[in-house]
Formats: sequence, structure tokens, C-alpha cells
Amino acid sequence: MNLKLIRNKFALYGIEGELFDDKGLHVCFTLEHSYVQPDGSFLPKLPDGLYTCQRGQHRLASMNNSFETFEITKVPGHTNILFHKGNYNNDSEGCVLVGAAFGQGCILESAIAFGTFLQAQEGVDSFQLTVSSVTATPSTVLKSNISSSPHMCR
Repeated sequence: MNLKLIRNKFALYGIEGELFDDKGLHVCFTLEHSYVQPDGSFLPKLPDGLYTCQRGQHRLASMNNSFETFEITKVPGHTNILFHKGNYNNDSEGCVLVGAAFGQGCILESAIAFGTFLQAQEGVDSFQLTVSSVTATPSTVLKSNISSSPHMCR
């Protein structure tokens, strides 16, 4: 099933978004690493655009074992941009973290959301991902943006 990632908040603690299936139904929330730009705005490694995501075995630098996930391919200037579990901006070096909700400066229930994400793509070896940014543009968001969710990250 093809997916659409819509980003809606750019902040120092990360870039928040939401992942939808090809019917427009919510799959999970997302958090990407936020890279501070010279003008004080925040950008991810993954630009807006259309990408092919390929299933495969991957290993993060901090891991001893490989895990199954999808790589977002042909990202300009980058390789190994993956979907995976994690809670904080620093749990990603440009990958897309998935979660069930947002906390203060983090994404929550990532392991559960990652399982849901993989179940939604069961039997799929590749899919198309459309990435777009709405509500605010990276250049208009201030460094002081903090998630309004009352949940604390763990």
C-alpha cells in the first residue's frame, strides 16, 4: 500500500508528521531528526517528493542485529534513510521514526507503532511514499516550538 507523509511541525526537538495510507487513513505519527539551518529554521534530510520504499534487512549503527524495515530510496545526497523505532530527535540520523502519539519533545509508543506499520505493509516488497509539508514552512517556525502534548517521554 502506498503511503503519504505529511509534516506539520518543524522544531529543534524534531520534525513532526503523520503517515496516511492510500485511502487517507491514519497509519501512525512520525518524527524526523531536525537539522538547524543557517537562517535558524529546521529541515530534515528527506526533502518533500515522491520516493520508492524497499523492504530489506538493515542495521543501525547502535545495533548488533539486523531488523526488517523499509528504506526510502533515492533521497538526494543520502542513503539508508529508514523507517524505524525511536523516541527522540537523536534516535534518528535522518530516518523516519514512527509512534502512536507525541509527547513533550518526543514520539511515544514507537515499538507498537512500528509493528502496526509493518503489519500494514505485510506482503509488500516496495511502495511509493509521497512526502509533503503543510501548515507551516520550515522557514516560518521558531526555535521555541515545543509540543503541546502533556505526555512526558520515556
